[in-house]
This record gives sequence, structure tokens and C-alpha cells, in this order.
Amino acid sequence: MQVDLILKKIQELNRRKMGSSSALYKLVSLCFSTFQEWDPLFFNTEGKGFGNFVGNKVLRLMVPFIVAIFIFLIPRLYFGQQYEDFCRPNGKDIEDDYWTFQTKTLQGNIFIKLSWLWYLPALFIDCILTYPLVAWSIRRSRKIPFDARDDGNIVFLQVAIFIVWLYPCVYMDTGNGYGMRYLLPSVLTLAGIMFIFYIA
Repeated sequence: MQVDLILKKIQELNRRKMGSSSALYKLVSLCFSTFQEWDPLFFNTEGKGFGNFVGNKVLRLMVPFIVAIFIFLIPRLYFGQQYEDFCRPNGKDIEDDYWTFQTKTLQGNIFIKLSWLWYLPALFIDCILTYPLVAWSIRRSRKIPFDARDDGNIVFLQVAIFIVWLYPCVYMDTGNGYGMRYLLPSVLTLAGIMFIFYIA
């Protein structure tokens, strides 16, 4: 299904005769997201476990995210100060010294300036949230009989991950009440949907 989607996108981009950089960017981002979403399905949940999965995702997603902040994002914000107030550390004054700019930007709320880097931590969170459901589904697809210890640990891990995820969704807020208004209901809805998968 995803392969068909990729082929359709390629045909659509060729039909529109878009610029090569725009077409390439769309194709690469589509392929990246597709293969990252498939990745947990090929992970040996029975043999390697959650700790190895998290370590793998930290190395593949979070380390590049942190490196990209310093290599791509901060220089882009620094050179964009002349054109966008958004790029300035305090939103008003242009900072000429690069190192002072970097310090002020990192001390401020860097997360609202992530621009196109938002996808890496979002994908990391998605992988962590869905790992227990993937492990559960793999056990059911392999016809492994229900084991109170192993399957109970999977369900406990899912509940624990949701409880940990609720903290930043509710308390680490932008000041506009988005945590309670949008994030908490969305996490509870996701928990309800996953509950249906567990009992189905």
C-alpha cells in the first residue's frame, strides 16, 4: 500500500513537471517517513526488547536531531535575523555575535523555532508510544499463546509510556492552555483507540 503511494507520488510529480529540488524534497520526505514508520514492524521485539529499541531510536533520530540543531537550525536562524523577527533570540533585537546568539537562542524556547526539524522528535515519540502495540501485534500474528507475564508486561509498558507522555502534554505548555485543551484529549483518544486494538 505504501509502495503504491510512493509510485503515485512520483507519477504526480512528473506530471506536474515541478522543479527538481521541490520534487526531490517531496519524494525524499515521503520515502523517509514511510520507511521510518515501517521500521518497528521489522524489529525483533521478542529477542531484543524495549531497551534496545529505544537505544536504536535515540541513535537514529534524537542524535541527528541534536546535531542538526547546531549544524543547520542555529546558523539558519542566525542568518535569518535580518529578514524575520522569528529568528531573533528575543523576537526584537538582532544579535551580531554568533556565539552570544547561540547561547540566547538555546536559553530561550528553542522548541518553537524547530522549523522543519520537528519531525525527528515527533517520529521518536511516535515510535516509543506504539512499540508496545507493535510487540503485542507481533505476538498475536505469530500465534504465541497469551502469557500473563510477557503480555502483562507489554500492557504495563503501554500504560506507563502513556502516563509519562501525559506530563509534557499537560504541564510543558506554551502558555496558551494548549496542553489541557488539545494535547490531553488527543492523548486520551489515542489511548482509547489503542485499548480497542488490545482487546480486539
